[in-house]
Amino acid sequence: MSTTKIILAKDITNLGEEGDVKEVKRGYARNFLIPNGFALDFTLQNRNLFEKRKAILEKKKLEKKGNASLLKEKLEADTITLSVPSGDKGRLYGTVTNVQIAAEIAKKGYSIDKKSIELKDHIKLIGKYKVSIHLYHDIYAEMNLIVEPVQEEKKTDTRQKNTKKKRSDEDTESGSAE
Repeated sequence: MSTTKIILAKDITNLGEEGDVKEVKRGYARNFLIPNGFALDFTLQNRNLFEKRKAILEKKKLEKKGNASLLKEKLEADTITLSVPSGDKGRLYGTVTNVQIAAEIAKKGYSIDKKSIELKDHIKLIGKYKVSIHLYHDIYAEMNLIVEPVQEEKKTDTRQKNTKKKRSDEDTESGSAE
């Protein structure tokens, strides 16, 4: 397993931030990171280029951390509500997923990647939950989630109306037959 050193040109989840020097497998660097512009070979020229940009990169990191802290405060103060189909006794038909939560957060105006939402357990019951959202290296937001049943029109009401119509139709038919 041969490895090679690279300099990250962009932030990559689970690998590092722009400007970080990392050691990765040679095939990963050669076939994915470098061709897609995510990284550069660790050469003297590329290292000097990033050394010159180091102050700018540090400023970007501080800005990202500040933005993540502000977003954390906003998310923790907010609550999202999901209406999902459920059966009797509060059991859901399926589970609540990261995609559903991310879509509901997006409706509130926040841009959160579904991969950054972490669920401790599967959500299979109606109730209140805490959802952990990874915003930056060590910054996590704990957002409140309320799972409630879908407010459906009662099917029994429509059935009762249909049976009443049938009865009234039968009454008019039997009345005209007499």
